[in-house]
Parts: sequence; structure tokens; C-alpha cells
Amino acid sequence: MATKKPAKKKPVVKKSNPKKPAAKKAPAKKAPAKKAAAKRAPAKKSAAKKSAAKRAPAKKAPAKKAPAKKANARPTSFALESHPAYIALTSKLTPGRHADGALLVTEPGADDDVMAPWLMGNVDGRRSLGRTAFGDIVIFRDLRARAHELGMADADKACDISMVDIHYKRMAMLASDPEQFISSLDDREWQDAFLRGELYRTAKDRIGDYTDDECFYFVPALALGGSDSADSVDRGNWRVHQSILLQT
Repeated sequence: MATKKPAKKKPVVKKSNPKKPAAKKAPAKKAPAKKAAAKRAPAKKSAAKKSAAKRAPAKKAPAKKAPAKKANARPTSFALESHPAYIALTSKLTPGRHADGALLVTEPGADDDVMAPWLMGNVDGRRSLGRTAFGDIVIFRDLRARAHELGMADADKACDISMVDIHYKRMAMLASDPEQFISSLDDREWQDAFLRGELYRTAKDRIGDYTDDECFYFVPALALGGSDSADSVDRGNWRVHQSILLQT
């Protein structure tokens, strides 16, 4: 009997390891688009344009024109001698003794040199007319320029007659116009109120009247605490005494 040959075993085929799935590639990152408009550098001016810009002259602002002066603008100063009130006053008020002797009227301007320091040099439109028995300086004041600046009514007539009280270093108005001043000179109450009329009459009886270059004064001076009684009154050179009081 024929023997069967054993069947050949098929070689075992080794299975290769299954391929691992390929790692997913990360999508390539796109570079962010540059904001061209925002980040663009300003275009550089050419050298020619720069030099042209530098050479261009700066524009000047148009000059302002000064306002045209009004044709009817009034002057800011006046000649004192042209004041109608000054003319009227100096024509009626003659040099000499007035107000029962309590006022000595001089030629207009005769005491301007003494008046100036008391007014601290502000003498424009001011003119001395005389002085009282006690040395107080009587002055005409032309106030037209100031009245026009303030727009006052009747500015062309503005004036007053005032007095520098040298004993208290103060100004007092005696009258607002020549007529009022001249009519007041013979009024005893006005004399007593403004010229120390009653004291003048008492002092005159006690020590005699003052001469034209003298005045009555107080010892000690009123500014130093003296009394304005008749017993404190003396008399002496007016210019010397007012100079002493000016420095007191």
C-alpha cells in the first residue's frame, strides 16, 4: 500500500504591525495681515518739498486799524484862563481883605509855588486866589476835563472854589461857582464855618491883626494835638509857618 506523504505545512506569514495613523498636521498658521492703513509710516516729504516749506514766509496777521477818531471828540485839557467862571470870579474878586478880614485875596497865581507841594504837584487846572487869616490856601479848580470824561451835564461849566486846610492837611470845597462864593463872603455863619471867622475876630482882639505876609497859627500845631482855642493862637510869617506844617 502506498504510503501517503505528509502534507507540507504552509509557512506562517507574519502579519506586519498595522500602520499607526499619521499624526494630523496642525494647520499652518497664517501670519496676521498687516494693517496697512494704520501702520503705514507717513510718506516722507522729499527734500525739495521740505526746503520749499522752510523757505515759505510766515503769513502775517492783518494789522488792526486804529478806530477812527470821532469828529466831535472833546479835548482832554483846557486852558484855565478860558473858563468863564474863572474870568467872572477874577473880575469881581479884587486883591485885598474880604470876609471882614478873614480872607486875604492876592493876584491870581501869586501863591502857586506854595500851593503846588500841598497838591502833590497836581496843579493842572488849579490857580491860587489867596489865603485865609489862618494861612489856608484858597484855590480855583477847573474841573471841565474830568467832567467830560465822566459825561457829566454842563461839563463846560464844571469848577469849584476850594481851600487847602494846612493845619489838618485836607481839602474843603467853599463854593461850586463864583456867584455862590462871592455872595457867601459877607455871611457870618459861612465865615465861622469855613474861615474860622469867630476865632479870627477873638485872636485879632487879643494879639492884633495879621499883616499881609503873616498868618495866625496854633501852638502846638493842631496836627500834633494842639487846641483851636483863642489862647493857643499866635501869629508869624505865613510862608515859614506853612513850610513847617507841610513837613509835620
